[in-house]
Amino acid sequence: MKILNAAQIKELDAFTIQHEPVSSLDLMERASRACVNRIAKIAGQEKRIFVFCGMGNNGGDGLAITRLLLERDRNATALIIRYSESFSPDAEKNYERLKENFPEAILEIKSPQEFPEPEENIIVIDALLGTGINKSPEGLLAQAIYCINKFPEIISIDLPSGLYPDISSTENKNIVRSGLTLTFQAPKLSFLMPENFLFVPAFEILDIGLHPIGLASFQTQNYFVTAKDVSSLLKPRTKFSHKGSFGHALLASGSKGKSGAAVISAKACLRSGAGYLTVHSNKETLNAVLQHLPEAMGDEDEHQHFISGIDSLEKYDAIAFGPGTGMADETQRVLKKILQYYPGKLIIDADGLNILAENKTWLSFLPADTILTPHPKEFERLTEKADDNFHRLTILKNFALKHRCIVVLKGAHTAIAMPDGTIFFNSTGNPGMAKAGSGDGLTGIILGLLARGYNAPQASLIGTYVHGMAADLCVKKKSMESLLISDVIEKLPSAFRKLESLT
Repeated sequence: MKILNAAQIKELDAFTIQHEPVSSLDLMERASRACVNRIAKIAGQEKRIFVFCGMGNNGGDGLAITRLLLERDRNATALIIRYSESFSPDAEKNYERLKENFPEAILEIKSPQEFPEPEENIIVIDALLGTGINKSPEGLLAQAIYCINKFPEIISIDLPSGLYPDISSTENKNIVRSGLTLTFQAPKLSFLMPENFLFVPAFEILDIGLHPIGLASFQTQNYFVTAKDVSSLLKPRTKFSHKGSFGHALLASGSKGKSGAAVISAKACLRSGAGYLTVHSNKETLNAVLQHLPEAMGDEDEHQHFISGIDSLEKYDAIAFGPGTGMADETQRVLKKILQYYPGKLIIDADGLNILAENKTWLSFLPADTILTPHPKEFERLTEKADDNFHRLTILKNFALKHRCIVVLKGAHTAIAMPDGTIFFNSTGNPGMAKAGSGDGLTGIILGLLARGYNAPQASLIGTYVHGMAADLCVKKKSMESLLISDVIEKLPSAFRKLESLT
């Protein structure tokens, strides 16, 4: 799913109006009706609904939403914030429609003294400002936002008022703290930035039928990954295939006291399609792996405590290096050897990333399409400290371009940067995954997909999505507080099956 900027969204609206064809007023009605369908379910019959309306097209949506709610016999009031002399043309038409049919449902506010105080059983709909915002709200608008934020239940239309759609809003103090945002056609880039969680803790995408040909014509480097996208990448297992058809993976993982990372990664790998898995590690780690996972094979290192050497790299279809390996000098030399001589698919995680951060000249050795899976601090050690999350996104894109690699920057809406500068934001996962071992599981999943025959971009996208999807399936029956990566791995078959059913 393409993520468009504010200018492109405006152009797509115009393209739809011209080529469907549909009037701008009818397109506004379509969007408002989609919002009302969702709002009506949330509010039920008993709650009062205050719709805060601006003077532009977002306010026009709010006025239409108020009328449509009233037509469904809901208790709705439009609070029009008169911060300018006139409405936009379509907002004016919706104002006249509402005034003609439900004049008693209009409350015009021209001063702070007219704002309502919070009461129980009220839902606020924020329809003050849309994607055209280019400065921090001031005056009556700022006071309206302050008023809205005093209410406990807030739904924003398209985006929270005051939030910039495409750039950082960190210097803007006047932003609606929405509980839910109903956005049109695709998420805004700002929704996917951790710094905006306070304003967009949750959003839902409403399809309002913007023209598919127009949508296809727009160029973007930012995408939002959906189940449909991932299911289209899946490869079926053919009737006469055998274990050799699905590749041989090598997991270089673990060291003294860090066997768990290897156990987690190995389980996730074999749950993700690899035909064979060999784990190379010290004796302690291999004993732990083979005790928990008899399907794996072990290759014992000469050293008792850590990885010091690996032979015959060329026989493996994919290698993962890093979970729990530690950073001994001998272990670092093993990674350097892999970077310089291994010709196959490679994923580097955890201590492997920390080794790279201490030896940044080795980044020039990265084979094309190497996958790196850092969390934000690991990425900062590899690159530089960012001013904000938008700046970090630029650093991420430039790093992937420069080193011809794939970077899976982990977090809510994990950002997957490709070697061509394209960034894919993941749509699955939940806060229950914020525990030790979660990243080891992701490494194992991606390794299994690489060995099984997916290329590096496909394995990164599928692996990240399935990892989060399995966690989402877990929390349908388990608390996020108690979720373990072991629970997530046990749900991988269900996640894959659900995606396979969509193909």
